[in-house]
Amino acid sequence: MKKTKAAVLDTTGAALRITDLDIEGPKGNEVAIRVVACGLCHSDYSCIHGIVRTPLPVVLGHEAGGVVEEVGAGVSGLEVGDHVIVALTPSCGRCEFCVEEKPFLCTQMFATLGNCTMPDGTTRLSRDGGAIHQLGAIGGFAERAVVPAGCAVRVDPDLPLETICLIGCGVTTGVGAVLNTAGIRPGTTVAVLGCGGVGLSVVQGARIAGAKTLVAVDPVAAKRELALRLGATHAVDPRVEDSTRAVRKIVPGGVHYAFEVIGRAETVSQAFAMVRPSGMAVVVGVMSPADSIPIRAGGFQQQKMLIGSAYGSAVPRRDFLASSSSIARANCSSSR
Repeated sequence: MKKTKAAVLDTTGAALRITDLDIEGPKGNEVAIRVVACGLCHSDYSCIHGIVRTPLPVVLGHEAGGVVEEVGAGVSGLEVGDHVIVALTPSCGRCEFCVEEKPFLCTQMFATLGNCTMPDGTTRLSRDGGAIHQLGAIGGFAERAVVPAGCAVRVDPDLPLETICLIGCGVTTGVGAVLNTAGIRPGTTVAVLGCGGVGLSVVQGARIAGAKTLVAVDPVAAKRELALRLGATHAVDPRVEDSTRAVRKIVPGGVHYAFEVIGRAETVSQAFAMVRPSGMAVVVGVMSPADSIPIRAGGFQQQKMLIGSAYGSAVPRRDFLASSSSIARANCSSSR
């Protein structure tokens, strides 16, 4: 049994407390990693404040990048010393969704995300003999973590883990919603409601996909300005003007695609109202399970689509490598 320092959430709404925990070694199909960096995702914030409920006590953090220290029995494709980004999905490779190449819906995610345990229902962290839960079976706000082997994706060791760790959730969720879930086409029009980390990834994904008009909607001026620098063509402040009317003024008739990246019923309804007949509203934000969404039914007679996006419909071993390769190419270009 080894020790690790970790930031523990003991009570909803409380501050995280850094403490020493016991950490077991990896069991079958698990790997232990030394965490180099871990991003702070809005989902972590939601867990802290009880918007998304988690068992307590828990170590949050899931946008982790690190170095493999130990591999458990049955693990293939990973070795000690490998640099890895950690994915939200265990990618078990056996359930019906993994077999259908939909690891973003892997059935083991109920345990890892809902119960905050490893797929077998246990955790590898403890304190004074009591179990400490791990968000997503990861618990990245720690010096060390033991994760399912399917979560760990090997990456180029020359890339900075403190940057590419964000591919583990925010970048993949946002860019994936555009390229995988919606599959937007060049020359189309897009609105993005919410320009935090994931929303800005949606903006960049839409720019990569060749969106002609890209409207960023956010009440924070700095976020709107950053969205414009990252590829948005227009920006709307919803505190100043009605966002639906403003978007429809920029794109008469409505946009082809609207991405809700906040997680509120009100903004989901707005996204649906923004799209044109045959358009698609994509819900990327994490909502409270108790929320209900008021939708005008007439939109369905116009063949409007309302669809959710789970983890950017990502296949991590494909999409993580594509994202990290793009970063590597960008780094090479900038160094010339």
